[in-house]
Amino acid sequence: MNALKRMILDRWLIERIIRRRIALSRYFYFRVPLVGRLVSAMLDRWLLLGYGVDLMSRSIDVRALSISHPGGILLGGNGICSKGRVGVMAGIKFVARSPQDPEYLSHHRLGRVFVLGDNVVIGANSVVMGPVDICDNVVVGAMSLVNESISEPGVYVGVPARKIRGTPSDEWVSHLRE
Repeated sequence: MNALKRMILDRWLIERIIRRRIALSRYFYFRVPLVGRLVSAMLDRWLLLGYGVDLMSRSIDVRALSISHPGGILLGGNGICSKGRVGVMAGIKFVARSPQDPEYLSHHRLGRVFVLGDNVVIGANSVVMGPVDICDNVVVGAMSLVNESISEPGVYVGVPARKIRGTPSDEWVSHLRE
């Protein structure tokens, strides 16, 4: 009975649906010649219309992404990468400081404008201005502005974000499979 319940939940949870759509879009973009890019773009627009998540799946390279409250999320096409677990909440925005910034342009060419560690959680309505690197075990509180790299684990809040506490737990991303 538990296996059946788990299977039903896996099919209906929005977070998992979004992760699967991103994976499918990436598959079409990188593996299917000619029409794959068109199909990928259509799947990305479907995520925007259906769930309010604006992104280009080809630029999202995160091992385990949690979007537990979709709506008003801008992941864009700048290049977000992580080899760990990343959680994002409603209303977050990943944006560039300036489209003409030489540092941004060099990171953008590599698809690595936002490099995130394991157990990184970005709170609701926060803005991350890249290029930035965020180390492992960082929680950014709601309505914060991250405009420079974070190299020390902890809880960060404010405009601009400042560390207020030591290493956080992984409770926001613990449900993501290793």
